[in-house]
Amino acid sequence: MRLILANHSSYPRVGEGADAQRLRRAYARRETGKLTDEEFDKLVRGYVAEVIGEQEAAGLDLVTDGLVYWYDLIAHPTSRLDGVKIAGIVRFFDTNTYVRQPEVVGKIGGAFGLADEYAAAKKDTKTELKAVMPGPYTLARHSIIKSNGDLSSLALAYAEIVGAELEALAKAGARYVQIDEPSLLKYPDDAELVRNVLARAVANKGDLVVGLATYFGDATTIYGELLNMPVDMLAVDLQYGPGLLDMIVQHGSDRPIALGAIDGRNTKLDDTKDLARDVGRVMEALGSRGVEEVHLQPSCGLEFLPRDRAKRKLERMSEISEAISKAGS
Repeated sequence: MRLILANHSSYPRVGEGADAQRLRRAYARRETGKLTDEEFDKLVRGYVAEVIGEQEAAGLDLVTDGLVYWYDLIAHPTSRLDGVKIAGIVRFFDTNTYVRQPEVVGKIGGAFGLADEYAAAKKDTKTELKAVMPGPYTLARHSIIKSNGDLSSLALAYAEIVGAELEALAKAGARYVQIDEPSLLKYPDDAELVRNVLARAVANKGDLVVGLATYFGDATTIYGELLNMPVDMLAVDLQYGPGLLDMIVQHGSDRPIALGAIDGRNTKLDDTKDLARDVGRVMEALGSRGVEEVHLQPSCGLEFLPRDRAKRKLERMSEISEAISKAGS
């Protein structure tokens, strides 16, 4: 049984000091035309390399590009599609952040363009780079649908785009891809729809290890539904579901699970001893069922934390891993 230390998705884009504020200034200068697209891309690529370096220095085995290019999880990929325009803003679940809503104005087509970003970030990665994208159901739930459209059809249309993106990421050298579907926990009765659209999306994924990530809600009541999803891995938020870990231990899983045990929204450091015990229990339970790896990661993206605290959270995961190793020796 291997324990893989992973980042969830996003990483703080700003930090203390003038240099750590340069990305925020670049966004503003680009909006006002004072920075060209080429100049902006060069600056962002440097920031991505810096963020990846911090994750690797913290001891992570599986890093992300921090979603540094992204304005938000919803608008960044959809703004590049045909048949979509970006409209107003809406609060992103119970956070203090907002996302820009895509409005469907025609037939959806085109691509998210994430493979190019992945390929650029991969050049600065010494470990393993995980790609992240929103799932088709969550995209549909955050979209403005005209009167002649419906949620299911829109989710299936997005699934076609996600499927093509998975193929492009595989060609770019990706091995792990995380598909975020936080909306499933808000609308658990739509589990069958989520399963159907994901099946469409992963139909031609090849050897990619595709994970389904749910967060900002308690997955305990639909854990059985999650086990039926057509994915290779499940990523769960343990902060919202205090009974979820016991359920995983009791009912097991036939695939790896990424445990969102590190609180991605609280600056308080997680307890090393308690989490080492909890993660160890899951590793033992899944290992007895033939599962070969468990991932430890934050419960959600780290964009809600100060940058220095986010790095410390990742370092705490290495400390938890060391505690587990010592307990097993």
